[in-house]
Amino acid sequence: MSISSLFEIGRRSLAGYQSAIDTTTGNIANANNEGYTRRRVDLNNLNTSTSGFSSFGNANASDLERMRQKFAEYSIWRENHNLGKYEKSESLLKQIESVLGTEGDGSIQNVLNDFWNSWNDLANDPESDSVRALVKNKGQLLANTFNDAHARMVTMQRQMTPEISETVNTINRISNQLLEINQQLRVNNSPDLMDQRDQLINDLSKMINIDVKEKDNGEVSILFGGHILISENKSSPLQAKFDASDNLHSVSLTFKDSNYEPEIQGGSLAALMDVYNNNIPNYLNQLDTLAVNIAREVNSVHSSGYNIDGTTGINFFSTNVSGASSFRMNSAIVNDPGLIASRAASEGVGSNSIAERIFDLQYNTIVANETPNDFYTSLVTEIGTDISDASFLKSSQEMITQQLMNQRDEVTGVSLDEEMTKLIQYEQAYQAAAKIITTVDQMMETVLSLK
Repeated sequence: MSISSLFEIGRRSLAGYQSAIDTTTGNIANANNEGYTRRRVDLNNLNTSTSGFSSFGNANASDLERMRQKFAEYSIWRENHNLGKYEKSESLLKQIESVLGTEGDGSIQNVLNDFWNSWNDLANDPESDSVRALVKNKGQLLANTFNDAHARMVTMQRQMTPEISETVNTINRISNQLLEINQQLRVNNSPDLMDQRDQLINDLSKMINIDVKEKDNGEVSILFGGHILISENKSSPLQAKFDASDNLHSVSLTFKDSNYEPEIQGGSLAALMDVYNNNIPNYLNQLDTLAVNIAREVNSVHSSGYNIDGTTGINFFSTNVSGASSFRMNSAIVNDPGLIASRAASEGVGSNSIAERIFDLQYNTIVANETPNDFYTSLVTEIGTDISDASFLKSSQEMITQQLMNQRDEVTGVSLDEEMTKLIQYEQAYQAAAKIITTVDQMMETVLSLK
């Protein structure tokens, strides 16, 4: 082997091991960087000759290799949409529970119990003006509680509107970023670009259900709900359409260019739209049913009774109650609690059968074949069950996703012990390559000094 060949071996070895050292140092520096994928330099050891330097070989640094576990990566993207949905569902449903829950003196159930008990107080003292004032106050409190619960639920839905819009805008922004990365990968499939691409796909998979297809150069095509969201050369933006024609709004999702409605099976957007379109209207419908039936039944009994002055035919609640939002006291009784009836037509002053009958309404199946308290308890239980289901599914999905992440990180994650070991190996190899050049340089000086 010629001396110039030995110089070339040394030069290539130095370049290769320097690249390996730089890559390993980069791995160590990014050990705690989420989304970073471990890299390796492929050092191709080629036999040279029998000149005695084959142990160093001809070390060439090829393109950096990202250490990937594709099966785990794709599985994580598929499972992320379930995790994103259950996490968001649990959070939103807990907010609803805080509005309609059973805890606290101001809850609907406690206020309703106080309302029934006030009629029992009137039955015990049917001629008392102060007890009639108490019944009026408890009726007003019940009306205000129904009104407030309805208003808070509607407000919650309204507050979800910008979150849904922002989520859709984020999806469109990520789609455009992925399209740009696709274009860059055609000329430069650097590891940093690939890491950025994977992180964006990971974020996207938490918001909607996607299917990812990858080309050899790293370009991706993404399907959402049976429609192309991102292709090699185009992204299809989404839009949220809100229908505000009713007191409760509704929302639909379409592709801007085709008005196609994708099937939303998962992700935080699915949870937002499900609670917006289904859960809130369902719970409020049941609340309205409770309010309407209580008003109707109390009015039916009260209007048949007589007050102390012998007046009859007066409704306790407004006759225009169509739901929780319109639940009102009869303004005449608000102005004059003395109009509250306590006795039947056949009874004299001081009797209490009407007050007792209204008190007993709480035990009658007057709301969808259930007592008022049982109906409301069923509503709260339904919300609690929905939360419990979402929490259980979230926990299960977290375990599945974590297992997949562990499988991925076994390959893609950075182990500081492993990287430090390799760094020492590469530094020693670099020093050996430098020794070749030093030795060859000394040989050249010896040869040139010969006379």
